[in-house]
Amino acid sequence: MYVLGIDVETTGLSPDNDKIIELGAVVWDADLNKPVAMMNHLISIGEQQLREKTTQLTGITDSDLTNFGIDEQQALLDLLKLSEKCDYMVAHNGNKFDKPFIDNALAKYGLKLSKSWIDSLFDVPYPCQFKKRRLGYLADEHGCSIAFAHRAQFDVLAMLQICSHYDWQKIIELQKIPVVTIIANVSYEERDKAKSAGFYFDRNTSKWKKKLKESQLDSLCYDFEYSVND
Repeated sequence: MYVLGIDVETTGLSPDNDKIIELGAVVWDADLNKPVAMMNHLISIGEQQLREKTTQLTGITDSDLTNFGIDEQQALLDLLKLSEKCDYMVAHNGNKFDKPFIDNALAKYGLKLSKSWIDSLFDVPYPCQFKKRRLGYLADEHGCSIAFAHRAQFDVLAMLQICSHYDWQKIIELQKIPVVTIIANVSYEERDKAKSAGFYFDRNTSKWKKKLKESQLDSLCYDFEYSVND
């Protein structure tokens, strides 16, 4: 089985308002756990200039895009060509970030990617002692540190190496199970309990939250009460 790992670097966080500036993809042989084919494109955004924060995060500069950026449509066509021989797409936090960016970009040219997506943030059966799900943290825990973080192809390779530590069939089974949000019912004084258990603080609702697979609810064991928000 082949899967296609994907990562995008962008001008910002909004799939509706921001643009892709780098697209990396790796065809991964899930039976032999090795890369088969790879592509990485910087994408031109014309006269638009990058925010300083974007350059600081990714290391990508305006001159990089001017000198090496290619047409977005061509980059997407190359992606579609690779996807033809793959059974699944894989991205870290892909359902919330990479997939919407790619779907929006494809739609501009009347194109579509009709493959199921595996989200390595949720669809990999990480052991319970891994409290964090950041790609860099997971890479360190699995002994595959990222050489150049927030550069597309390097992030993709790290993600796929992480996945290779697990049974791909179990990943696919987990991919089919819905994600739910649980809310830690803790006081301000008890907030460290939620934080140490891997919850994040949602400033919009002023609540500590955590997303996980519905099938994982029965195995939860916290020293505080929590509620489930479907």
